[in-house]
Amino acid sequence: MPTLENDIVPPSKDLVKELAKPFKTWFDPRIYGFDKIERDRPALYVSNHTILGLTDGFFLGLEMYLQKDIMLRPLVDHMHWEIPFWRQLIKNVGMVPGTRESCAALMDAGEHVLVFPGGRREVCKQKGEAYQLIWRNRTGFAHMAVAHGYDIIPVATIGAEEMFDILIDAKDVMNSPLGAWMQNSGFADKYLHGGENLPPIIKGIGRSIIPRPQRHYIMVGERINTTRFNGEAQDHEALVGVRQEVEQAFTTMFADLQAYRKNDNDEEWWRKILKNW
Repeated sequence: MPTLENDIVPPSKDLVKELAKPFKTWFDPRIYGFDKIERDRPALYVSNHTILGLTDGFFLGLEMYLQKDIMLRPLVDHMHWEIPFWRQLIKNVGMVPGTRESCAALMDAGEHVLVFPGGRREVCKQKGEAYQLIWRNRTGFAHMAVAHGYDIIPVATIGAEEMFDILIDAKDVMNSPLGAWMQNSGFADKYLHGGENLPPIIKGIGRSIIPRPQRHYIMVGERINTTRFNGEAQDHEALVGVRQEVEQAFTTMFADLQAYRKNDNDEEWWRKILKNW
């Protein structure tokens, strides 16, 4: 696991714009509530994971850098740091290991931090789980926010779940002879959290794995001030209350974003064709 570095050298904005062009063209993101983000008021941004997590946090971080000179610092799963070359790339763009120690260091430095409480399980969506928060009883993000006096800003995203169809999910695999072998051999428990962290087999456009050009709708929610819980960072009931407040914000934001999408008729002809293919 790499050590945390806060001396990230921001890349050229012109370069970032050029590299981001194909992604912005393909997914054409809409961001609502962006004015709630303030450079001098760092916060813990709490977001939902979508299937495979391919674009999660990307467009938010992109616009925060280009428009507000903020380098968003995502906390990411430890598995990313085990992949050669990839770990260096994500380190160079400001990502850090998803540990409490890393989060504390970033907060002590006054950084803007992004976390996905659903983790790997929420990335490995199963059939029928679109836009479900799979946070279970996790309160780690609430603990960090309360302990460091950080505001929480919920960030909801829809659109990405429709980039792919799930052909085979973890349940399908674990109910197969292959799944039986993984369970009996201990492989599932050792590497896949009992099999539930097995990524789904998906399809995008046609029979390919090219993601459909689904427009992304992103909403930055209202700040949730945690200073009223000062001194309660170890109080489980208080932390559960914070988590539930954030979850309720997502319920409202998901509904609002679905309404925005329903009334959005401003799509190119090619997008309408490809997203339904």
